[in-house]
Amino acid sequence: MTLLKGIIGVCLLFASTLVDAKPTNSPPVTLRVFGAAYLSEMKPLLDDFSMRNPDINVQYRWMSSEDLDSYIRSNAEPQPDITISSVMHLQLRLVNDGYALEHDQLLAQETSENSPFPIWSQWRNALFGFSFEPAVVVFNKAFMQDKELPTNRTELLGFIRQHSDELMGRIGLFDIRKVGVGYLLWSFERQQARNYGQFLELFNYHYARTFDSTRSMLRAVSLGQIAMSYQVVGSYANSWLKLHDDIVVVPMEDYTPVIMRTAFINRTTQNTEQAKQFISYLLSSPGQWVMAEQTNMPPIRLDVTGKKSAQYMREAFADQLKPLPLDVRLLVFADKSKKEIVITEWENALKNYD
Repeated sequence: MTLLKGIIGVCLLFASTLVDAKPTNSPPVTLRVFGAAYLSEMKPLLDDFSMRNPDINVQYRWMSSEDLDSYIRSNAEPQPDITISSVMHLQLRLVNDGYALEHDQLLAQETSENSPFPIWSQWRNALFGFSFEPAVVVFNKAFMQDKELPTNRTELLGFIRQHSDELMGRIGLFDIRKVGVGYLLWSFERQQARNYGQFLELFNYHYARTFDSTRSMLRAVSLGQIAMSYQVVGSYANSWLKLHDDIVVVPMEDYTPVIMRTAFINRTTQNTEQAKQFISYLLSSPGQWVMAEQTNMPPIRLDVTGKKSAQYMREAFADQLKPLPLDVRLLVFADKSKKEIVITEWENALKNYD
């Protein structure tokens, strides 16, 4: 009960607005969608789905990825009908542990030769990636005035050393002990980057500050409280940039990690058909075009094009992008002992973290 109260305390509740609702003889079915995705990103999708399905009343609740995982595993009430998160290893582990319901219709489409879905965007017939989101570095624009913008990790290391005095206490990182996507991205970087140890050393030397949310870190960059933040989800950074023209968003050219936002139907749902309708909508052409045109979450479908789509990015930046695989390799990141090793190493290296 304490957990439930604590989680509800930080939740945003969204009740969908029905637009041009058609008269029906029965009350609308309530579909609970719990997501580790800001409502500001999801709202265009929720509004469009509600307009197309006036017999379904969508309730959206935001939770942090770690809280969402704990909530589902504790069988707290009410359980969601749909779970959404960009923290792929937690999502895959929930599905692997039997918390998801299958959606056979989409599996059939996946195996079709003409499928609009990349085969790597789905796990079996239960977990569905619907966005393709690079992680980026964000700088304060005023700080970067008269400075050369680093475009890869080697240049970034040189940049931090060159401007060492100005960056003391002004580098922002996710607290990987609290932020699921921060832990996932850092674990992936630990596998991919030969110079990740140098970054840890420099972050420690410069008294890097840790943050427990994307929003708080972007706000600190925007206000000039920190000069740069490392590994921010690009969709959130670009949404912030639209409202606050005081940051610079940079994907690293040596490699840019890419995460997928994924969704599954909870096995406890009493609204199976409505839940399937929602998943199908997320992956439908109309739903993916809403993403492309009204959000900063790049759509995953191959037949949705444009500069914000996965298809465009894969064609234009194939050598730069490193998507995290949506398969059993993610379970390594979810393993408790492996996680303890990564976090202990991180804590020992960042002895000066705040």
